Order: sequence, then structure tokens, then C-alpha cells
Amino acid sequence: MSNLMYSTLSRSSVLITSRAKRPFSSFLLSTNKSSPSQALFPHVEDSMHNRKSKLQYPIRSLSTDESANDLLKNLDFKWTKINPEPDSKYGLPCERSSHGLSILKNGSLLILHGGEQIARTPLDNSQMTWAAQQTKDGTWHWKLISTLESIGLNPPPRVAHAQAVYKDSVYLFGGRQGVAMEESALSDLWRLDCTNDTFTWHKIQPDGDDVPEARSFHQMISVGSSLYIFGGCGENGRLADLHRYDIEANTWHTLPSSSLLEGRGGANLMTFDSSKYIGVTAGFCGREANDGHLFDVAKGSWQNIGINDRLNGLRPRSVCINASFPSMDMSLIFGGEVDPSEKGHEGAGGFENDLVILDENTATYQATLVAPASSSESWPETRGWSDGDSIENGGRSAQLYVYGGLAGDDNSPKRLNDLWCLDVRKS
Repeated sequence: MSNLMYSTLSRSSVLITSRAKRPFSSFLLSTNKSSPSQALFPHVEDSMHNRKSKLQYPIRSLSTDESANDLLKNLDFKWTKINPEPDSKYGLPCERSSHGLSILKNGSLLILHGGEQIARTPLDNSQMTWAAQQTKDGTWHWKLISTLESIGLNPPPRVAHAQAVYKDSVYLFGGRQGVAMEESALSDLWRLDCTNDTFTWHKIQPDGDDVPEARSFHQMISVGSSLYIFGGCGENGRLADLHRYDIEANTWHTLPSSSLLEGRGGANLMTFDSSKYIGVTAGFCGREANDGHLFDVAKGSWQNIGINDRLNGLRPRSVCINASFPSMDMSLIFGGEVDPSEKGHEGAGGFENDLVILDENTATYQATLVAPASSSESWPETRGWSDGDSIENGGRSAQLYVYGGLAGDDNSPKRLNDLWCLDVRKS
């Protein structure tokens, strides 16, 4: 317990030094001020001991940079487990990992797609695609939208695809269908139209031939009217390439690959500085990693140097969940695999359920929050190979939704079917 102490992030309990926000460019040659001994589990500074906290979540690690206090002093975090009503005919979604989750319609609709209940065996239409819909009274309801009767109208079953939202549609790219990593990788692009709850799939045939190679365990995000895809596992190994799909023009564009990052699967792909930069952090490149690199969206090029020094304090990990909240100057990473399984994808390695906080303006590590001692009903259990999505609400609150994933260990791997919401509020 020496590495854990309860957070002291109430407005009155932390000594704060006023400062102007540092521009992103000023960090190009600077580093996180955490000392080397703080690289994994630094002690919280003495001024934070034994003070009353409004968060009541343990802090495992806190950067000594004053920006950590500035960022966190006015934020509240609260996890809530959601138990939607089952579909009246089809019941509930099954346990799964290597799936996708997207949020639409101002946070009132979640789309859960794909994944595996048995390792490397894609779920079929009887479980493949679900919608969780929130009614005006706040109640959530599950609805199966990939029934057996609709075979042929849906994307082929798959695991380890990537999905992202643009307007009222969910876009899906790639994944794989085979048992072996190099088998049956996919490079198809699909759109699920969620307008008026029609839930209609459309296979997209892009113009041109600049389509990314088939892959799985890659990442995809939407920025403006474009989808960006990074890395993953291709037929000939792990990738560190970047591609952009122009939604309006229906064209793929190959962008420069990162010159600093090894090929990897299960990385975090997230925006920084209000979507001026796309950041790649962590992932599995033959080992769990905690390095990073930034891509300048306007210039169409990677930064000359990486952001490894800014990520001191981030425990190496992969297959985790991330979110960016520009209005709160904060980005999050939740959980993930921190110790790979000796059985590969057939087993379950070591997992985390911590909440890593980064400065959204600078991609700099700030703190790691962990679950209280008794947390089964107040904090999600450890997991990896999960997915989630997030939404902001006018700058005063934001939510991160998390569904399922892989837990347990090599002796007893366990797939999950729980749904959680992290509510972040700015006081």
C-alpha cells in the first residue's frame, strides 16, 4: 500500500501556482518534470498527504509538474455501472472482447459491434451488432440489430476491427476472420446508418485504389470529415503506417508512416490540442510500450521528435481505451494489458483498470488514478481487449462509456459483458 494514497484534488486542498497555459509548441524540446524514480509509481508530494479529498480515489502516480495540480484541482470523476433492459426477444449481448463501441445522438445511443466470445472465433449475426438506446426517463434498453434473418445485409463477422463515428453513422474498417494472426485479414469499409434508428448497413466502394492493406488490431478515429487509421497487424507483421479516408470525397490517402514508432497493434490513437494533432501512444510491438509520436493534421506530417519524455509515468500497455476532452484540457487512458500472456491471444495476460490522465493540450502525463480497495460496484474490474467511446457536453461534463473486454488470467480467462460510464465534471 506504500504506493497508494487517496487523492487530494479538491479545490482548497492543493497548493496552486497561477500560470498561463503553455503553448503546444513550447513542449517540442521540453520534458515531463517527473524524476526517473517516478517513471512507474512515483510518490505523491508531501504537501498532498492527509488532506481531505472530494474524489476519494487513490492516486498511484502524480507528475511533479505543477500542471498536474492545475489540471486536476477542479475535476470530479465517477464510475457508474449501467444495466440496460434486455431486448424483449433476444435478451442481452454476450460476453466479448476485441469488439467495437461507438456513441451517437448526443450520448443517447451506443453501437456495439463484433468481437469474440471464444478466442479468435468471430460472433455471428445472432450476437454481432447491438444498439443500447436511452429513453427520455434515462433508462437504457438493448436492441439486437443483426438478427439471423438479416444475414447478407451485415458486414461479415470479424474480430479486432476498428470503428468511428461521423455524423449519424458508424464507420467500420478491417479486422480478421481467421484463427491465426495472418489469416483472413480484412480491408473492407462499411457504414452503419443510424438516422431515425434505421440501422442500415452500407458497404462502401472507395474511388481509387489507395486502400490500406488488410489488418486487425488497428485504431481509427474521425477528425473533421476524415477517418484516420493507424498501425495494427498486417499479413506480414505489425504496422506503423497512417491512412486517411476522406468521407465526402470517398477516397483513401496514404500518409507518411511514423519514423520513430515500431509497428504495433492495440495502440492508443487520440487527438491532442483540439484535434490539431493526432497522437499515437503505447501499444504492443513485441513488448508492451509507453512511447508516443504526434502527427500534425494541418501539415500532414509527423513531428521531428517523439513524446516519450512527456509520457514518463505511463505504465507500458496495449489494447486499452482512450478519450480526449478538449474543453477540459484532459485526455484519458483506461486499463489495458500490461503483461502479455504466454499463451498469446488464447490466454489472458496481466491487466489494469487504472485511469491515466494526460494534458490534452500537450500530450503530457499528469496522473494515474486507481480503484478504491472495495470497488466491485463503483469501478470497473481490470481488463484489456475492450472498447469504449466518449462525448463532451458543453465543457462542464463529459462521459466515457466502456463495454466488456478480457479479464482473468492464463488459467482462467474471462470475457465480460458489463457496461460502465465514467462521468467527468468540472466544478
